[in-house]
Amino acid sequence: MKFFQNISIKNKIVSIILLTSSVTLIVGFTIIGINDINSLKKNLLDNAILNTQLVGDYSVASLTFDDNKGAAEILSKLESLPDFMSGAIYDRNGILFASYKKTNEIFIPPLYDDPDNLTDTKYSFESGILTIEHPISYQDFKYGIIITEVDSSIITDKIKEYVLIMIGVLAGMIILSFILARGFQKPISQPILELAKLTRKISKEGNYKVKIERKSNDEIGILYEDFNNMLQQILNREAARDEAEKNLLEAKMKAEESDKLKSAFLANMSHEIRTPMNAILGFTELLTMPDSSISPEEKQNYIKLIHNSGNNLLQLIDDIIDISKIEAGQLKIIPKECDVNQTLMDIYESYCEIKKQKGKENIDLSVNLTKKEQSIITLTDPLRLTQIISNLIDNALKFTEEGFISFGYEFQKSDTLLFYVKDSGIGMDQQKKELIFERFRKIEDDKTKLYRGAGLGLAICKSLVELLGGKIWVESYPGSGSSFFFTIPYQKIKDTRNKKESPPKTTNYQWKDKKILIAEDEPNNYLYIEEVLKRTKAKLIRAKNGKEAVRLFKKHQNIDLIIMDIKMPEMDGFEATKQIKALNKNIPIIAQSAYAMPVEIDKGYLLGINDYITKPVNPKKLLSVLNKYLGLVIN
Repeated sequence: MKFFQNISIKNKIVSIILLTSSVTLIVGFTIIGINDINSLKKNLLDNAILNTQLVGDYSVASLTFDDNKGAAEILSKLESLPDFMSGAIYDRNGILFASYKKTNEIFIPPLYDDPDNLTDTKYSFESGILTIEHPISYQDFKYGIIITEVDSSIITDKIKEYVLIMIGVLAGMIILSFILARGFQKPISQPILELAKLTRKISKEGNYKVKIERKSNDEIGILYEDFNNMLQQILNREAARDEAEKNLLEAKMKAEESDKLKSAFLANMSHEIRTPMNAILGFTELLTMPDSSISPEEKQNYIKLIHNSGNNLLQLIDDIIDISKIEAGQLKIIPKECDVNQTLMDIYESYCEIKKQKGKENIDLSVNLTKKEQSIITLTDPLRLTQIISNLIDNALKFTEEGFISFGYEFQKSDTLLFYVKDSGIGMDQQKKELIFERFRKIEDDKTKLYRGAGLGLAICKSLVELLGGKIWVESYPGSGSSFFFTIPYQKIKDTRNKKESPPKTTNYQWKDKKILIAEDEPNNYLYIEEVLKRTKAKLIRAKNGKEAVRLFKKHQNIDLIIMDIKMPEMDGFEATKQIKALNKNIPIIAQSAYAMPVEIDKGYLLGINDYITKPVNPKKLLSVLNKYLGLVIN
């Protein structure tokens, strides 16, 4: 102090200004640094706790239904939050349920010690890692515990950054203050005071959207710029947090929507299966009642209803199998020569009868062919093309009570065929047009009328059209009918068929000199096949399992053909076929089974099965396939 007393006023002023400037600068930086670091630490902690609680809350359903995969998918959302290093969900017993870690070096304990003692959220900062422990509870019931680890090294880095900046700026300000103290006290001190004022305002209000205008390019100007950048980083982190919360909410909504659709589908499927089964079992019961007074006409009508209900049930099962094949990527397209005109005429003739069965004789059904006098031959899958058009006509019949249904095709380009199915039914609005090709969706506007169906037909059409290399769309307005369009590639090929030849019309099969081995464990199924083959006068031998089939084949060397079931006790049809083919590779074996997936059919052909008939077995198809190998037909 004596030295200060003995120096000149000028130096005192310079010293005072220098000291004041230095102290002000230090204080300003200290306030900003402490506030920002505390704010950064608080934001890091608040964001970490909030996101941990959100993930924990979304995991209640997964813990309730023991859905490890769902919990892991929820934890994987932490990947979008850059500071989160790992996450782990433990069940209420402290056993690891699901986990997520950014790198493989991170260790996640398989057990949580004493989970009952964790009743509230805990956190700790240690070695640059923020650890959050939070109990997962809902309605005062504890489902488990979630633990997350967040990288908090940014706080240490920020402290070092502030110290370095403060040292550099302080050194520059001391020199500048010493040189320009007398004339520039205000320009030097005022910006610091403004910065200090803004810092206090931010600390008090917590509003990080404010900006301080940079008025110079000196150290104070740089300080202003860094300060603005710091505020922008805080805003960016808040925006990132808000975006993460939004994504989590959207994921939750999608999951809930998917769950609702599946629940509605299962309920609808139960209805669609039970309805035809009710008719089948009900009318069968009526026909077998001993004291029944049913007339012959009523009996024939009941049998027809049973047959139609069985076909409806079979079509529903086929739709379920097809959608399963599509989802598994196992549905195969088999390109063949396809006469488009003939295919559409076959469909037309079939649906002329079907519309009568459905009680819709008043609907005008028409088919429009291009170049009727020619055979339009293309390379595609005729079975799938027929399935697409049939599904669209079924859909039109369902929603059309009167008016017309027309279908046909035209050449859109030289290499594209455009097919269409139009009706005068109830139509639909724009919103529903965007939903009808989704799985499990059913459009039912008319609450006074129930429209049957599982909501799979149009989804199958869309998938099949895309597999054939085309696209499908609909044009429709409420009350004005609907027009479905789809395209497939047109690969013109030469018609190599002999038009003079026509297949013989078989009226009677006679195989009285033939011996047929039937491997079938179900008595009812064997009785059915026996009844179908009774009029052929073929000699039948029954095996109740694959092992007995092999033994009987060895015993009877003059067997001409084998009808083989696949699923049988002791030895299945695949293994029996393998052993029989090893004894005689030329013996025809016809598989008849409820296994209808391509992988099972392909397996049968690889083992030597000659033909494959899926249950339920159609009598005409069975006789036709057998005739290919027995070859004795009386016309």
